[in-house]
Amino acid sequence: MIRVRARRQPEEAEIIIIPMIDTMMFLLMFFIVASLALAVQNGLPVNLPKASTGQKHSAQNVTITISAAGDLHLNTRPITLAEETVDLKALGVGPGTLIVINADKNSVHGVLISVMDNAGKAGAERFAFATES
Repeated sequence: MIRVRARRQPEEAEIIIIPMIDTMMFLLMFFIVASLALAVQNGLPVNLPKASTGQKHSAQNVTITISAAGDLHLNTRPITLAEETVDLKALGVGPGTLIVINADKNSVHGVLISVMDNAGKAGAERFAFATES
């Protein structure tokens, strides 16, 4: 006698979401860390002078960096003294704009005065000097 087996019912497909949740959490953490690394930092690193009364400003609109060699950078873009006024006007600098001057402690005083004079010609009235606290 031939035995006929009863047909087995196919197993129902299950969606296992635990690995998908793990993958999504990994992607979320990756993008959080990546976005923190891409935070905008105005200015370039220079050797700042120390000041005991230095304060941190949260509203840094425009940063002008003066290196020890006298090189100028507007935010992170290199500029010259001759084009500073035009570039600041192009950024829309006005009386309410805070100009943070990031001058190396070994920079020439005359360059600093010229930078402030050109920024004043562009319409800036508020200045702050970056220091190391």
